[in-house]
Amino acid sequence: MKIVKQLNNNIVIASDGQGREAVLMGKGIGFGCKAGMELDMGRVEKQFYGLGSGRNAEQLGELLCRIPLEYLTLGIQIAESMQAVLKMPLNDTFVLLISDHVNFAIERYEKGLKRNNALLWETKKFYPDEFQLALDALDIIERETGIRLPEDEAAFLTMHIVNAQYGGSDSLAQDLIQVIQDVVNLVRYTYGIELDESSLDYIRFVTHLKFFLSRIFTKETCTGSEDLYNIVSVMYPRATACTKKIAAYLRQQLGYSLGLEEEGYLILHIEKLTRK
Repeated sequence: MKIVKQLNNNIVIASDGQGREAVLMGKGIGFGCKAGMELDMGRVEKQFYGLGSGRNAEQLGELLCRIPLEYLTLGIQIAESMQAVLKMPLNDTFVLLISDHVNFAIERYEKGLKRNNALLWETKKFYPDEFQLALDALDIIERETGIRLPEDEAAFLTMHIVNAQYGGSDSLAQDLIQVIQDVVNLVRYTYGIELDESSLDYIRFVTHLKFFLSRIFTKETCTGSEDLYNIVSVMYPRATACTKKIAAYLRQQLGYSLGLEEEGYLILHIEKLTRK
């Protein structure tokens, strides 16, 4: 690999023969190096791919420079444990973001600063599996450092996990939680009832919303048949009216127009959820 830029004596950005850039770590690998020089790969201890190229790789490389080695190691350990449960690859950018979060969370803790998460309750409710992974991460941090971070930090870590799962922006998880809460409230107020949040129908409804809304936020298109809508809109007029309110909300807030197939599935879920 050829060196693109030296970040410090221990970290460089390098390019392989296929034009892919990576941030590489190793004791002294950047000392005396200049752009265009061949890198001694035998001295490389860790490679970070999937960081993009150019300015993006440089920014993430600079982020890597400010993360203490012990917290980078923690981030790698946490990401590997999450990856084993999620059964999906988590790229090196995720490792860096988790490591950076752990670094600042511990720094805040040691200074006696508490960062409250306004969406703690909603995060626990709408993403229980991801929240449990984040709690497991707090266990790893406590085991390695002796510091027990609060649940608020688990909620912030959960958002990183959700963002990685759906491949969206850094604010994707927070946006999803807010919209899910708004849609659930629309159903609650339209019917004038309290929803049983422990019921299987409620869990299925929220799960449908999570995947359906993630497609909207990541701009995935969804096309399908209108047959389902044509049937259920006649059978369940009240659920259809509620769905029209949700469609109007999504159009106003997100600029997204629901397709009739999407409306059909929402009608079915709302009918099951509100049926007494």
